[in-house]
Amino acid sequence: MSDNGIGIDLVQHERIFDIFFRLHSYQTHPGTGLGLAVCHRVITRHGGRIRAESQPGAGSQFKFTLPLEHVHEKSN
Repeated sequence: MSDNGIGIDLVQHERIFDIFFRLHSYQTHPGTGLGLAVCHRVITRHGGRIRAESQPGAGSQFKFTLPLEHVHEKSN
């Protein structure tokens, strides 16, 4: 998934997955700070990983992986 937003400074990449963490005020950029925290929780509970690739002013890409064996266990 990707966006064309404001981008994220590299030093903030780990913190963006914290619940209610926001880089900017609500007045500047609306949001609750829940979206990425929920994505992180769902993906890690299924044994996966999520990461961000971004630069300030250039938008962001969020990439995740899920283990195949976990998917097969759930479908059997």
